[in-house]
Amino acid sequence: MRLPWTRAPRAALASASTVLVAALAGLVLSFVVTAAISHTVASGSAAVAYQTGRGCPAIVTPTVDGTRLRPAEVEQAVRTGSEAAARNGFGSALAGRYAAVGRTDFNGRTPLLRLGHREGAADHVKVIAGGERSGLWLPRSVAEAGSVKLGDRGQGGLLPPVTTIFEDITTPSGDWWCGEERYVVANPLAAEGSTAPLGLLPDRAEFDRIMARLSTSYTLTLRFPHQLPTTLTEAHELSARSTALLEDLTALGGKFTKTDLLRRGIELAEQARTSVLLAVLPLTAVTVLVGLVAVGAVALQWCQRRRAEVRLLWVRGVSPAALGGKAVLELVVPFVLGGAAGVGLGRLALPLFAPSTALEPGTFGLVATVVTAVLAVALLVVGATTAVHVRHTFQSKPRERRVLRWIPWELGTSALAVWSWTRLLDGALTVQRGEVLPRIDPIALAFPLLVVLTAAGLISRVLGASLGASHRLDVWSWPAVQLAVRRLAISRTTATGVLTVAALAVGTVAVGYGVASAQQNALDDKSGMIVGANTAVQLPLGVAEGKITLPAELSATTTLVGDAPGLVNGDQVKILVVDRASFDRVAWSLSSIDTGAALAALGPRDASGTAPAIRVGKTPDGQWEPINGVKLRTVTSVPQFPGFGVDRGYVIAREALPNAYDATAWRLWSTSTDINQLTGQLTAGGVSYFNPQSRSKAIDALPFYVVSWTFSFITALGAVLAVLAACSLLLSVEVRRRQNALFSALATRMGLRRRTLVSSHLVELGVIAALATVVGTAAGVVSAALSAARLDPAPRLAPFPAVPNPTSFVLLTTLAALVVVGLAGAVAVRAARTARAGELLRG
Repeated sequence: MRLPWTRAPRAALASASTVLVAALAGLVLSFVVTAAISHTVASGSAAVAYQTGRGCPAIVTPTVDGTRLRPAEVEQAVRTGSEAAARNGFGSALAGRYAAVGRTDFNGRTPLLRLGHREGAADHVKVIAGGERSGLWLPRSVAEAGSVKLGDRGQGGLLPPVTTIFEDITTPSGDWWCGEERYVVANPLAAEGSTAPLGLLPDRAEFDRIMARLSTSYTLTLRFPHQLPTTLTEAHELSARSTALLEDLTALGGKFTKTDLLRRGIELAEQARTSVLLAVLPLTAVTVLVGLVAVGAVALQWCQRRRAEVRLLWVRGVSPAALGGKAVLELVVPFVLGGAAGVGLGRLALPLFAPSTALEPGTFGLVATVVTAVLAVALLVVGATTAVHVRHTFQSKPRERRVLRWIPWELGTSALAVWSWTRLLDGALTVQRGEVLPRIDPIALAFPLLVVLTAAGLISRVLGASLGASHRLDVWSWPAVQLAVRRLAISRTTATGVLTVAALAVGTVAVGYGVASAQQNALDDKSGMIVGANTAVQLPLGVAEGKITLPAELSATTTLVGDAPGLVNGDQVKILVVDRASFDRVAWSLSSIDTGAALAALGPRDASGTAPAIRVGKTPDGQWEPINGVKLRTVTSVPQFPGFGVDRGYVIAREALPNAYDATAWRLWSTSTDINQLTGQLTAGGVSYFNPQSRSKAIDALPFYVVSWTFSFITALGAVLAVLAACSLLLSVEVRRRQNALFSALATRMGLRRRTLVSSHLVELGVIAALATVVGTAAGVVSAALSAARLDPAPRLAPFPAVPNPTSFVLLTTLAALVVVGLAGAVAVRAARTARAGELLRG
């Protein structure tokens, strides 16, 4: 018998709802696969970007440094480096030539100075006076120390005239100078004569003539500027060329030190990608399996919609396998179109959930291959499910319902959640031998999701049981409620299914958002507690003694903090000296600690010379003298305090310190997030500083990012489920459109007010949305809070990760639920109001 299978795709349009559901299933499956692959690849790219951007960009590529060189050795090394750079795709070598540090006579004064030349250096300093591209360029500190004016000549006329005065190069020096800082920045903590500010000679020939007269040795630096890699493939390619470059430079000899820091960054980036992959892969596999179960449900829906036709074909001798093929042919187009849309949506939405938008060159091909395979399996599931359903329906004898059918599946998910919780308690983050980045135990990772799934299943089962007994409900005094309950009871299976998906979606988003935010907050708080504020620099003792005045514009955003080591019971402790008037508004604060109340207990020394102190951490309580001449008595205690990090000790007020020199170091803490802004203001005010610190680089953030990126993917999965739940709700309204329209039209003819009709639909849909929002949010937030504290990459540093206040999430979720309910209610009411009862009854 000739079967009209060639017209199957067109015949599928007879059941628009099935086509839409099939397209939506294909979209979700392909989006999940696309998101998983893209997210994993993007995590490797993001790790590369972090590793190369965290330090100095100039030393990502190979560096070569030579000391105590003769002029001939310098020129030979520069030629060799330039030729090797050209052979290996680095363009040319950027050479820096520096003389030894020495005292230079200017007007009878002899400040320390290092002469140097680097091509293009004149374009990367801030000129104060002059600017001629010849002669000697002096830093401001040397010019002031030697009372130098433009036109003066040093060393009794041996040096060329001073043509430019520029701002000293300081740390942080920026991308161009950062690789040269040890040669161009004076370090006040180094031995005298070992470092000095840089005096530039922009003209190379002039520099060579001066060096010949001075008869001093050279220091040579070779840098190989190159665009930073954005993906692991680019990083590997750059590393291979860097290795080849260094091999070409082996002939330079033992006076040169060669380094290649990129290889370590690549290793860490690969570890990060592997950690994310191992965490994302099980989640993706489970999601795809659940999606294939949904595809089976689509096949069953097709069988129900085509029941009369399927029965007729079966009676005529068509086999179940052939009917399965018919289902595949009808649904293949919606699946393929939905799959293509899912791939496109996953690519467009990449910036919303992935840590980077830079993907490897072959990523799209990999995505297309895997999506094609998944969709092929989905179509096989459609055919197999249809064939089995037809066989069981028309050929097999009726069988008694199995006992397993009556066992709640929530028992299984709850048992898995308990097992996952034990794994979480044992330690969800593990570090493999030879690695430094943590890997997340996938079983422990599943704990919050299993809790959410169990809660969603329980609330759906409770709703189903309640609707099953709802025929006993008699609340006609509230007709909107009565009508809403009856409509829910009629479509009990659909209502419970939509509720399960919606609650799971809300809970999954809550888990992903909660843990990812907790990781970022923990990173901020831990680094803030180490530095003490957003940024900090160490200042000379003269600032604390009042001999050096800070710029006036810093008074509102900075505080001066002293630091001194001491001994209590033979144990090392830290004594922090704070200015109570400005400390609280500048220092990094934790919501769990009232720093202001603790500071209020401080004050000057009493009559016995003892200072009130804050005890930080588990330091001994009581009265102590950790530093000679500094007695203190604890008056209050806090678990953590800004500036301590892993240290423990005491905090006293500035007025309680007998002498400024009793503190070994004085630091200026600032609220400015830009360390360059802080150091620029100090430099402009003529205040020297050293050891600049920024909260953004205080600790290695990559372990925190690995956990955060993993849960960002979970957030993306929750968002997909949320869209699926909203579409399911709208689709359920559309599927029951004729039934609801007939019911509402007849009820309106019998006197039902329009307001009551609208209210009944809003109550019906609102019950599902409210239950999903409340249960999903509660389960998600609680399970995320339990998990976040145990997913701490740096447990020695306080505080532990904590889920942020969920108020904003609850408000946003509620608003989204109201929008979906309003839209679905409008669709249902419009169908009811525009329906004609006579036509519905005749149809």
